[in-house]
Amino acid sequence: MNFSYKLKRFFRNIALENLMTYIAASMAIIFVGDLFTEGMLSSFLSFNRAAILEGQVWRVITFLMIPQTGSPIWIVFSVYFYYFIGKAVENEWGSHNLTMYFLAGAALLIISGFVTGYTDASYLYFSLFLVFAHLNPHHQFLMFMVIPIEAKWMALIDAIFMIWEFVGAFQYYLYLPKFALGLQLSVVIAFLVYLIFFGKDHFGHFVNRYKHRDFYREMKQSRIKMSGKERDEDDEK
Repeated sequence: MNFSYKLKRFFRNIALENLMTYIAASMAIIFVGDLFTEGMLSSFLSFNRAAILEGQVWRVITFLMIPQTGSPIWIVFSVYFYYFIGKAVENEWGSHNLTMYFLAGAALLIISGFVTGYTDASYLYFSLFLVFAHLNPHHQFLMFMVIPIEAKWMALIDAIFMIWEFVGAFQYYLYLPKFALGLQLSVVIAFLVYLIFFGKDHFGHFVNRYKHRDFYREMKQSRIKMSGKERDEDDEK
């Protein structure tokens, strides 16, 4: 049995069941801890390159569990949202794929953190919603508890928000260049991991639509009519 085969087999067997459930629960626990320590717990667990190099190695992992909000109200929505999205993606995509997605993103964030001195895991979690929307594009949410909106459109808003954060980071280069670069790399990593796993699907869909467009043009030139319903069914194939 050669090394490459062992390596592929090793990664194939990696599957952390209920991964996002544990992460969401950890965020809730750390949030409560912050209430009693005035935020000291998060500070003790966050990514800090200097502290890690001095021996506080737990920060390499625990920064991934820092809650993304300091609001007692929003933490409830945040924890439930991560739990719901993570569970749905795991059920649809499988524990192995979700685990590999998360580990790939985490590994790149850690490398980025050591290079720049700063990294942010929140965008990796934002990208997880892109995964959910890719798998369940027509799932409906109630925006502001009132407006029904499909997951694919919420994913578009999510992507625009991350791009906005990337662009907004340029303002920090004058006085916090390492922070700015680390934030931008965190956004890039979030998109990169998503494209690694789903870029092929999007590219194939784009190619198919391009081919179908040429096909429709040829049919039109040949004066062969196709109903709108038939075109929609053909696009979904």
